[in-house]
Amino acid sequence: MKIAIPVVDKDLRSNRIAAHLSVIGYLCIYDTESQEGRWMKTLDLAPNMGELLPALERYDVSTIITKQVQPMALKVLVNKGFCVFKCKGDELDTNIGLLIRNELMLFDIDAAMEFAKVCGGECDDCKTDCETSSDS
Repeated sequence: MKIAIPVVDKDLRSNRIAAHLSVIGYLCIYDTESQEGRWMKTLDLAPNMGELLPALERYDVSTIITKQVQPMALKVLVNKGFCVFKCKGDELDTNIGLLIRNELMLFDIDAAMEFAKVCGGECDDCKTDCETSSDS
């Protein structure tokens, strides 16, 4: 099984799970059979979020571990056949172990709505990574 996990970066904090999947972020794609991870810039995998799911499918990723996911994104991921799990804490290796031992919970709509409540349910209400990067 291959797992995609958004991480803070691919160098200094490559073992810290990022807040959410982002096209301008970083990913670890972990293969449970070889027990190896590959870290990459999400943009190196796909130029936008619309092309990220097909790119993950090409890498045979079937599972995603993340801290947060918007309700509509969760629906799209699940409809495309991905299993989306809610991480415990932000340690990459710990969460991979928890997943392998079946100790992580699947993200459900209620858990996804918690994030939507924080941001008011409107994407425009939140500062996005795109806004942050374009300001610099």
